[in-house]
Amino acid sequence: MRTIKHIIPFFVILFFFNGCTKDDVEGPSITDLYGTFSITDAFLLVNKTPDFSSGDIVKFNCGFNKTIDWKITITGLQSNSIKEISGFSNLIDSNIVTWTGNTSQLPFFEIENCVVELTFLNESDTLRDTLNIIGSNTYQDGILVADFENGLPLDALVSWTPNIGFRTFDISNDDPLLGNSYFKMGGKVNWDWPIGKLDLKLNLSSITVPAEEFYINIGILSDSIDIHTGQFINIMISESTLPFNDDLTPNQAGHQLADIFDATDEVYKMKIPVDWHGWRILSFPYSDFEELSPGASGVIFNKNPKNISGIRIACQACPSAGANVNCPENLDKLVRTDIDHIIFTENSALLGN
Repeated sequence: MRTIKHIIPFFVILFFFNGCTKDDVEGPSITDLYGTFSITDAFLLVNKTPDFSSGDIVKFNCGFNKTIDWKITITGLQSNSIKEISGFSNLIDSNIVTWTGNTSQLPFFEIENCVVELTFLNESDTLRDTLNIIGSNTYQDGILVADFENGLPLDALVSWTPNIGFRTFDISNDDPLLGNSYFKMGGKVNWDWPIGKLDLKLNLSSITVPAEEFYINIGILSDSIDIHTGQFINIMISESTLPFNDDLTPNQAGHQLADIFDATDEVYKMKIPVDWHGWRILSFPYSDFEELSPGASGVIFNKNPKNISGIRIACQACPSAGANVNCPENLDKLVRTDIDHIIFTENSALLGN
């Protein structure tokens, strides 16, 4: 009897372990949860003297003994620009993790030395290296609409409100976002919303991506001091098939306007409040734009990037006097919504590449 009593518990225990065994492991491994972190492959940079203006890339490689949150931070020692690349894995694969010289936030990287740091969530380890940019990214990987380096684009039309004070609708080079030139767009108009506009002719018939994957990117510079309350930019995108500038009749200020942005055309709009200091690059998928006149008779609204025929960038602000007074605090303040580097990109925003 003593032998049977000892044999039965043994089979029960054996059955318990065999019955609870699974072929598939669910959730993180014991090593990932509780194991001591270590580097299995050294942190390596491939191409430490990149010329991004010629299309160079920097590749990163490193291996760890467990899956972990990691972050690569690149800091320009002259520009103070920062680029962050992050992931969750046990390997930073040089075939996947690369850098084209773009930034995560302005300012842009320059021709300069950079510090590179690799850090890990909840770990004290920090791996460091350096690289030297010998040619900076020109951010022209897309369909460049206007960078103003050689003046205004062909067929561009500029107009502004009559009797505008301190008008700045012109090319300037004192504070560009990229390159040497940008377009200043502002002035003083106390009595009305419109300040002025820039119309640009486009032909995007080669585009094949849908509206959700087609981005407009634009650099906008606002006041550095004494910002004008309620200033904004209106962007209009037209898919009209009419001639860009068929009606040569000038407006009240003696300027011509493009003829493809009327309420009776297939036009889409976006209002961008400008309420910050300095340059920013803003990016929007075309799918985010709204119909200018949803109830327009005979107009079929069906966004298709390849049908875009023109873009209008209009500077406007909340009036401070006259019949339309809405913002009396703006009296005699200057409006400033300067622009630079207007470019369309496919599949991702300009700074998201």
